[in-house]
Amino acid sequence: MSLEGWYRVEEFAPGTYQITEGGRWKMFLFIGEDKALALDGGVGIGDYRALVESLSDRPVDHVLTHTHWDHIGSAHQWDSVGVHPNGKDRLADDHTERCQQAVRDWADGLPFPPGFEPAGYTIPPATFGHEVKEGDVIDLGGRKLTVFDTPGHSPCSISLLDDKEGVLISGDLVKPLQPLNLRVTTAVLSDYAPSLRKLEKLAGEIKWVCSGHTDAFPDASIIGEMAQFMEELEAGKHDPPRKMNHRLFGEMDVYQATRFSVWIKAHARR
Repeated sequence: MSLEGWYRVEEFAPGTYQITEGGRWKMFLFIGEDKALALDGGVGIGDYRALVESLSDRPVDHVLTHTHWDHIGSAHQWDSVGVHPNGKDRLADDHTERCQQAVRDWADGLPFPPGFEPAGYTIPPATFGHEVKEGDVIDLGGRKLTVFDTPGHSPCSISLLDDKEGVLISGDLVKPLQPLNLRVTTAVLSDYAPSLRKLEKLAGEIKWVCSGHTDAFPDASIIGEMAQFMEELEAGKHDPPRKMNHRLFGEMDVYQATRFSVWIKAHARR
């Protein structure tokens, strides 16, 4: 399958790549002296492993920030992957319905790569290799990534901070200039602010805030803004929300902050 046009590759810091699949989903590649690390795998329509291996001559490990369908798509291309213990039983979930919904609603997306057959699109199961959790350090040789448990968007969500270039990968927890997504069934409002406060303590070390859906953002102060807003939201201090009926996700409440918004459904308020 040709990769041309389907992936966009940007080296936004030395040895640090943001890879955008289909114009929508963000994955990341960190290259050390001994090995490389591919974080998240998009929706798996292209040959992601071939792409990352073309960018580095080091062995490439694969770790997931969480196990939602749009992050796990290429995990089956590795013999095994690293994931938080709360997510290791989700690696074989059936995502066929969500995959087929995606191709049905793709009218405004990039052209699919040559050789892709939408009718048969699904995500094969991945194989659990090792747990990745709070306090773990992934040593690539000459650079290390420290792991933090950051539930809120999902109970298996982790964030990783790179010590060499100050890059924070937050999965879907911190999305500057875009909605914080609490409309998914795994989201829990009460988990959001504590996770954000944990990351806020690292702000002095962070040069780039990255997520699965936003471009690398150079201002870590937004993490504290989000933490405060989520605390206030949980305490009922914000005005009644605007109602929105999304064509894919149904009805939800929308709260607008200065540099982000919050999309939330009733289940996330527990």
